[in-house]
Amino acid sequence: MMARGPLWYQAFEARPDARVRLYCLPCAGGGASTYRPWMPFVPDWVELRAVRLPGRQARHREPAFEDCETAAQAVAEWLSAEEGPYALFGHSMGAMLAYRATRILQAEGAALPALLAAASWPVHGVPHVTMPDPDDDDAAFCAKAAGLAGPATDLLDDPDVRALVLPVMRADFRLCRSYVYREEAPLPVPVSVFGGDDDPVTPAETLSDWKEHGEPVFGPRLFRGGHFFLQEHVGDLTAAVMTDLADVLGRNTGGRRAVG
Repeated sequence: MMARGPLWYQAFEARPDARVRLYCLPCAGGGASTYRPWMPFVPDWVELRAVRLPGRQARHREPAFEDCETAAQAVAEWLSAEEGPYALFGHSMGAMLAYRATRILQAEGAALPALLAAASWPVHGVPHVTMPDPDDDDAAFCAKAAGLAGPATDLLDDPDVRALVLPVMRADFRLCRSYVYREEAPLPVPVSVFGGDDDPVTPAETLSDWKEHGEPVFGPRLFRGGHFFLQEHVGDLTAAVMTDLADVLGRNTGGRRAVG
């Protein structure tokens, strides 16, 4: 049975009086704990809810998604049952799922996020050659994953940990490879775009394609670093997301300009 309600997320600090909820989706191999370091930088008017995907942490008994549309449909179905204003942030695979879920919500006439923030993922998709191949043997798969320096890769040398982590990571990269880009009109949703200036998976120049997919589009804004730049710029990235969210909620005019 698919989880519902709070099982879909972890709120590190409950804020029932918050004006908006920010749902943060993890990258491939990542989990809700990825976003715990954000908490010191999140203002009181935002409740951060880190999304729990099946197959890991509190939902380890559920099979991990292996298909983008199946996963996005499940995320959209759960979000459509939530009440009140919300926003989405996703990193890499999380950005892909947040984008596709928003498209599904739009098609179904459901409430859309006040802001869609995407980091380290190009809307046209990522070439498969830049990702670990889920059908490779353990050595080749781990070597490719370690080259990305993502979550859990420093633990892959431990055989016991590897046995727990690899099935989820393989499922996640099958999910990533299943993404299909569609030519669609811009979302009627503000979109914020972030990336690393030395990202081999999502080169900076690919992020400009987002300008055709939101109304308006903020950025892309680049930080020093690679695909996991956000690990080194937690405060600055969180501040940028909060500024954009404040702008779209009318708390701050900000004078921010949209791309294009």
